[in-house]
Amino acid sequence: MDVGSDRYHTTFVHGVGFTQSASVLFEMFDASLPPAGTRFGYYDPEKPPPAQRNRPLRLSPVGMSESLRALPITGDGTGPLWERLELSEAEWEQSRTQFSGRILELYRRLGLEHMAQLRVLVCEGDTLLGWVGAFRTEPFTERDQRLMQALTPAFQRRMAQERRLREAGLLGPALGAALEVLGRPAWVVTFNGRVMHTNKAGQARWEQDAQGLAAQVRECLRSPPGTGPLFSSGPLRTPGLPDHYLVLDPGPPMDPTSRLPVLTQRWGLTAREAQVLEHVVQGETNKAIALHLGCAERTVEVHVTHLLNKAQVESRSALISRFFQS
Repeated sequence: MDVGSDRYHTTFVHGVGFTQSASVLFEMFDASLPPAGTRFGYYDPEKPPPAQRNRPLRLSPVGMSESLRALPITGDGTGPLWERLELSEAEWEQSRTQFSGRILELYRRLGLEHMAQLRVLVCEGDTLLGWVGAFRTEPFTERDQRLMQALTPAFQRRMAQERRLREAGLLGPALGAALEVLGRPAWVVTFNGRVMHTNKAGQARWEQDAQGLAAQVRECLRSPPGTGPLFSSGPLRTPGLPDHYLVLDPGPPMDPTSRLPVLTQRWGLTAREAQVLEHVVQGETNKAIALHLGCAERTVEVHVTHLLNKAQVESRSALISRFFQS
């Protein structure tokens, strides 16, 4: 699950042995999740207690006579159960209330209310990666618990890597937009100079002289900063992946004023739109532009919309990129 602005959301569900389909399971779990900032059973999904991270627990069936307690039967530790789970007594009472409400209803709909449970909250640091568990009519044993504990590191590695891959997929478009805004050739490369990502200007440059440019990129990675025709940002480090590098072609200094008259005529801009464009390509916000031009921020927003339409782009970053590449 992920934390939204107002509630928790289900991102992935996989079940074996259920009569419901995967899509129905997804909908049922998602509907059972609480508002953000509240507990889900014995833990806060946003930050589970340390005592419950990557540690399998055996739980009694929630539909038994002690259903509102759903007592774990691990038998380890001493003192009140809520202390062993690193909960306050108030949090423990809140958990019991939840079990008597939406969670118990979910278990009933799934036919799990009379089954024992073995589960582990798979975490990376204090972040919950996923819930892994099983249900059956017979109580789980200490041996089952030890087997689950032995499997947990593999679950953790797999889920952490999948999370990074999902985030990389989301960051890809953002990286592409950021590279386009630079208005000059840029490449994300491996340590040996293999290009993993580039912007349009970089692609055009690469197509002109791939062999020569590849040699320059490799030389750039081996040389001290600022000593070659290209320069690198230094390593881009992501856990679980080898280092990558952002390499830029500095090129001549960009001068918006030399391009402005040409593009004003080409795109059919009004004098006011040209003024707004000059400030946009310098990275100023609508509010700052409004202060410069002595008009309302809403008026600047209208001019920016006209600029996007006339330049035939869909975003502010694409407009800046089109300005410097045209």
